[in-house]
Amino acid sequence: MIDLDGGQLLIALFVLILVSGAVQSLSGFGFALLSAPLLAATIGGPQAISTILITGTACDIAILAMRRSVPRPDAREVLTLAAWSVPGMVAGAWLLAALPAVGLQIFVAATVIAAVLLRLRTRERQDIVSTRWAIPAGLLSGAFSTSTSLGGPPTVYYLVHRGLPPHTMRDTLVTLSLVRLPLSVIALLVAGVWETYEYWPALIIAALLGQLVGTQAFHRFGHSRYEHIVLGLLTVAALVSVAALALR
Repeated sequence: MIDLDGGQLLIALFVLILVSGAVQSLSGFGFALLSAPLLAATIGGPQAISTILITGTACDIAILAMRRSVPRPDAREVLTLAAWSVPGMVAGAWLLAALPAVGLQIFVAATVIAAVLLRLRTRERQDIVSTRWAIPAGLLSGAFSTSTSLGGPPTVYYLVHRGLPPHTMRDTLVTLSLVRLPLSVIALLVAGVWETYEYWPALIIAALLGQLVGTQAFHRFGHSRYEHIVLGLLTVAALVSVAALALR
C-alpha cells in the first residue's frame, strides 16, 4: 500500500473525499469511482469500503436535502435494482474477505476501466432497454458495491438506456445508494470485513463541502453537458485506478 504518515494521510484523504463529493453531487454517481482506488491503496480494502459507505451516505443525504425542488427518483427502478442487488452484495462481501490486497486493487482498476469501455461503446446509441436488464445490473452492482464499493457503473450503464432525464437519473442513483446502505453494512458485518478509518468524522465534513461545490456546478451546466460529464468522470476514474496500482 502507499505509505503516508498520519497527518499526510488525513490531508490527502480529506482532499480526495471533497473532490469525490463534488463529483457525486454533480452526476449522482462517481464518489466511489474516484475514491475507491486510492483509498484501497492507502488504508486497505475493508477500511476503504466502510469509509466510502459512511462519507458517501452523508453526501447523498445532503444532495437530496438541498434540492431546489422535491427529489423525483424513479421508484420502480430503485426498488427493482435494490432487490436484485441483495444476492450480489452477499457474494461481494465474500469476495472482499477472500481477495488479497493486490488482487482487490486489480479488481477495482479492471471494474472502472470496463465501465469506461462500455460507456464509450454505447454513448451514441439511444436505445431504450427492457426492465429485464435490471436483473444483471442489480446483481453486478450489488457484488461490486460490497467488494469494491464500485456499485455505480452497472446501474449507470443500465439507467442511461432507460431514457431518464438528468435530474431523475441523479435522484434515482442517489436514492438507490441510500436504500442499499443498510443491506451493504449487514453483508459486510456478516462477512467480518467491516472496519472503519479512525478519522472518518473529518471525512464527512469533506464530503459535505464537496457536495456544495458539486451542486453549484450541476445547476450551472448539468443539464446541457450531462453525457459529457458522465463519460469524463468515468475516464478520470480509470486513470486514477491505474495510477493507484502504479504507486503501490
